[in-house]
Amino acid sequence: MSYNCQIQKIESKTLDHLGLVAGMYDELGIGDIIDKAIEQDEEKRSISIGQAVKAMVLNGLGFVNQRLYLFPKFFQDKPVDRLIGEGICASQHHYHVIGRALDDIYDYDATSLYSQIAVEAAQVLNLKCQTAHLDSTSFHTSVPYEIKKGGEEIVTKKLNGEDVPANQDVSDADFPKVINITKGYSRDHRPDLNQAILQLIVSIQAGIPLLMKTMDGNNDDKTGFRETIQAHIEQLTKA
Repeated sequence: MSYNCQIQKIESKTLDHLGLVAGMYDELGIGDIIDKAIEQDEEKRSISIGQAVKAMVLNGLGFVNQRLYLFPKFFQDKPVDRLIGEGICASQHHYHVIGRALDDIYDYDATSLYSQIAVEAAQVLNLKCQTAHLDSTSFHTSVPYEIKKGGEEIVTKKLNGEDVPANQDVSDADFPKVINITKGYSRDHRPDLNQAILQLIVSIQAGIPLLMKTMDGNNDDKTGFRETIQAHIEQLTKA
């Protein structure tokens, strides 16, 4: 008596805590908010911007400080089709896809997009947001961002990734979304380096970030907090 046996290939994948994170990402509707807000040609994309951001969130929990071209390596042993979306594999998360997603978010305005996500998350979780905590921190950089005006030589010929011709005056109007990375009060004890400021408002009720805003490196809390609080009030009013 003979039996025809079909051997089925079985693979094991590492899920760890990423399933919980992916599930909360979907429950809060973060990907849907991003895809609705940012216009994109779906026919030319195998991964939407919302899915790319989801991959970056998962990647940020265990593969930080790595080069962008190594991004697919993080997902090699992960069940990508379950975490990100059906039919999606690790190799599709290459640096072109992730880089274009970041560019699109920058063009749209990351602060505005963050506010939309925060408002939706607060509504899904039924948070009243009656009290919140506001604070700021600084991040230093060793990249020379200082620009000399008035026809003098430019220290760096790139600003925000764009070429700036030598001996050209650069004004804030030329780069309206670029913050001024310069010396200021350094919270990480590197006053010798240029820095940027990040302000964050967090819900007291659940500890969830409600608004994030980048500021000039020499911005003081007295002025910056007032602007951020006003932006938060406008955000809640629109919601």
